[in-house]
Amino acid sequence: METWLSYRPADLIMFSPEIYVRLFERLNLAAWPVQLLLPALAAGIVLLANSRHPHAHRLAATGLAAAWGMAAWWFFPLYAEINLAAPWLATLFAAQSLLLLLVAAGSGLRLDRRSVTWWPGLALLLWGMALHPLAGLATGRGVAGAELFALAPDPTAIATLGIVLMAHGPGRWRLTILPLAWCAISAATWWSLLSQGT
Repeated sequence: METWLSYRPADLIMFSPEIYVRLFERLNLAAWPVQLLLPALAAGIVLLANSRHPHAHRLAATGLAAAWGMAAWWFFPLYAEINLAAPWLATLFAAQSLLLLLVAAGSGLRLDRRSVTWWPGLALLLWGMALHPLAGLATGRGVAGAELFALAPDPTAIATLGIVLMAHGPGRWRLTILPLAWCAISAATWWSLLSQGT
């Protein structure tokens, strides 16, 4: 029992920070040229959710569901090569995609500028869709390793939290559970990776 208690979370990580960063380079190479369509998908989701037409709100939720499905499809098969838990983690993204499709079958996602969480939501949306990919450049990553909305899980989860915070409707909070769960998992992964050498 003493042996088990001596383990730290960093001891359970099977890869280094360099390998994890390289994973995003491989992801972008494997998905090319899908990246060219992602700005249109991101802008379309926001514009549709901001529309006055109920059908547009349903399309916005469908587009966000597609983003989660794409991240599950592209990222997690590569992640499974270095993390045995990746197939289980992929189910979070599949489940969120299904939840968003259920929302699309109902009233969809409608942005509400009167929401008290509008500005925090907008900040998260901008971070996930625009600033998160650029943050890698500030830490020395090349453009090839950028984490992009709808391909990489972190910006997808962050942008989704932003959209949900900006959206109208009492049931919207259930759409934050799985993105928050992923953000906690990702934070724990990075904390473990960065503490490997200490």
